[in-house]
Amino acid sequence: MYVGFALEDAPPGEPAGTKARVWFRATYAAQKDASPVKLVAVAGKKDVYHLFNMWGDSEYQHYLGTDSNNTGFVSSGGLYDPAGKAMPVLMTRVGNSTSRYTMTDETTSKYVSYCDGGCSNGKWLRADYTSESDAMVVELVPSGATPSSDWGYCVSALSTPEQINIQIASPDTVVVSFVTFEPHPLTTPPLLKYGKTSDLGQQATGVSHVHVTAAGDRTYWMHFVKLSNLNPRTRYFYSVGSNPAKFSPVFSFRSGYSDGPTKIAIYGDMGVYSWNNMANLRSDMLAETSDLIVHMGDHAYNEGDDDERRADGYMSAFQPILAGIPWMPVVGNHEYYSGAVLERFLNQTWGGHSWDTVEHGISTASSALGALLSRGLHHSAGLHGSTPSNTSRYFSADFGLIHLVALDLNMYFGTDDCGDPCKQAQMSWLQQDLAQANSNREAVPWVVAMSHFPFYCTGCQGEMKGETGELLARYYDSFRAEKFGNGNRTAQDAMLQEEMLGGIELGAGANLTVKQAADAVISDLMPIIHSGGVDLYAAGHWHYYESLWPSVVGKTGIGGAVLSKDFLEPNVTVHVTSGNGGPPGPDNFREDCGDPSDCGAIAATRSQSVNFGYGRLVAHNQTHLQFTQVRNNDSVVEDDWTIVQSSHGPRPL
Repeated sequence: MYVGFALEDAPPGEPAGTKARVWFRATYAAQKDASPVKLVAVAGKKDVYHLFNMWGDSEYQHYLGTDSNNTGFVSSGGLYDPAGKAMPVLMTRVGNSTSRYTMTDETTSKYVSYCDGGCSNGKWLRADYTSESDAMVVELVPSGATPSSDWGYCVSALSTPEQINIQIASPDTVVVSFVTFEPHPLTTPPLLKYGKTSDLGQQATGVSHVHVTAAGDRTYWMHFVKLSNLNPRTRYFYSVGSNPAKFSPVFSFRSGYSDGPTKIAIYGDMGVYSWNNMANLRSDMLAETSDLIVHMGDHAYNEGDDDERRADGYMSAFQPILAGIPWMPVVGNHEYYSGAVLERFLNQTWGGHSWDTVEHGISTASSALGALLSRGLHHSAGLHGSTPSNTSRYFSADFGLIHLVALDLNMYFGTDDCGDPCKQAQMSWLQQDLAQANSNREAVPWVVAMSHFPFYCTGCQGEMKGETGELLARYYDSFRAEKFGNGNRTAQDAMLQEEMLGGIELGAGANLTVKQAADAVISDLMPIIHSGGVDLYAAGHWHYYESLWPSVVGKTGIGGAVLSKDFLEPNVTVHVTSGNGGPPGPDNFREDCGDPSDCGAIAATRSQSVNFGYGRLVAHNQTHLQFTQVRNNDSVVEDDWTIVQSSHGPRPL
């Protein structure tokens, strides 16, 4: 049966329906009688929506809510407008379906179903059921579709390029990557046509890799084509294809450069939510406000969902931006979930291969997005950065006046079990990379390092104590933390209770605390970062924005004492967290505080915001580096500050 509303009838005890208010029931046999409903995402709450009745004219078009008599019957009417007065509905997918859900009134935690007895003349919808077994299963059917059609994600056409994106390798080199699904194995390399006009008079070939989903029923062909010796700040047009008969539309991008003002968009934690920053990034790209995008990890949320179709949707939604501007994706902890366990994220299989072959390799990445990003990074910055790392786990690249360094801290927080070998390899490479960068400071004066996890921030200490002890690293990097807050001890206690009742066996490292992990990160890397002369360290993970004053190098996550309340000649690494590009929900600065020094703010806190937003980083010249935090929903500037540093280079420990 379909769900619609009655024009005049009403549930027992409720007033008759009028244009001002109508009642919903599940009694309609024809799709034409169903009420079209728009799902309006509730900002900051994953899978929670307000429902808006789209039937008829504006007299009937209102939000849905429950009645004031506490009987839970569902109606729509002006009394629920604006959205803040409407019923917030948690949509919970049933099994592996992409279209069937149960609904829960998030305010009361009661399930939505229909009254099947004692409701006189209809199966009236009520949000009044306490058992999930009583919940009504609804199938969401897009306008024009039919029930049970496979509409949840777009169906990829064979041999048709999609998920096109450009990864930066060096000031004059990019790697263009894209995906196709093929009816037969490929025997020729991917082709890219390009030029300074849309005539596309030049060609380049690349390499292809195969990725099979965990379910084994979908095979991706991932293609990577390198373009080198590009002229600086020049617009290039291009089209890509795996099949000479099927090329993509023509896109264009502006190439990188090695001098002059350098403009970068930088943020962490962005998935496919209506409050994300994709529209901002596109506007910045078109206005040439940004010449490079740096995403500091946690892509898609979670890319392994729905046999990796969620990642397809994420990259396809991102394509209008990433096909037109180079980017640098950094690995985050959520590139490891929903079957997307990247393990070492190293992807060294293709080091040394020539660029005119088709390669079939086995990747350590088990998700399509992880494979696409990591392989692209390996082919770009991993092989062509200023100090080639031969890995996509950590790497560097020069862009304009900035030397960008990307690090991976997942092995410290238990997300990745690579352990000491990876830690030692990264530390050794970082020392070499910063030594090389310091020898080139006259040409590239600024060094900006980044990772998904921050070193210093409000909450980074992790000493929020619940009934079961300190905050655990495995909670800190879980999706539960993304939804309920990185420092939410109540949510951690619930997780531990579920594990105990479920008899879940935990492996080694299960009791690793956030404090232990954070202390180890700082002990290993901060001496190298400080002595190596890193000017700015940026990170995400915490779904907020926080800038810190120049401070003494701290030994724990709460940082050290403030050195100055300005950015004039700081001569230390300045730290900023911008992890609210578009995650499932925001964090706050007072999540179950157990340590007063890590509650609300830390000693070095300068500015804070929980609004969804992203950073703009501009190196104006050798002495001025500006950071601006911009709000997603209206592009309002929330914070702006400039580091003034007349000399750059190594510092004494």
